[in-house]
Amino acid sequence: MRGKRVSRAARKMADVVVTAARYGPQDGRLQFARVYERRGVVWSDVQLLDREALLERIRQGKRVYAGEPADLEGDFHLFHRISASRLNGKVVLHGEGQQKEGDDLGVPLI
Repeated sequence: MRGKRVSRAARKMADVVVTAARYGPQDGRLQFARVYERRGVVWSDVQLLDREALLERIRQGKRVYAGEPADLEGDFHLFHRISASRLNGKVVLHGEGQQKEGDDLGVPLI
């Protein structure tokens, strides 16, 4: 829209924005996540990434955030950063400040 600007967060802070996730019923591990990925100065259409693909983005040093699309195309409301850590010998995906046994990205469920 003419005269509107996307937020600083959408322009510079995030490389991947996770908007929703699905977890396995038995182990609570992430099965796949609905994401938008930065491609230069524009954002991709919605994509589904499995757990390994999301972990690879984090390992590459991309800034992965939980968030939701804003009213303006290409703009997002960011909630918190998503990272991976080792807990009891296994890799766990979690949102900032959240440490649980299973994956918990802090986004709505699909």
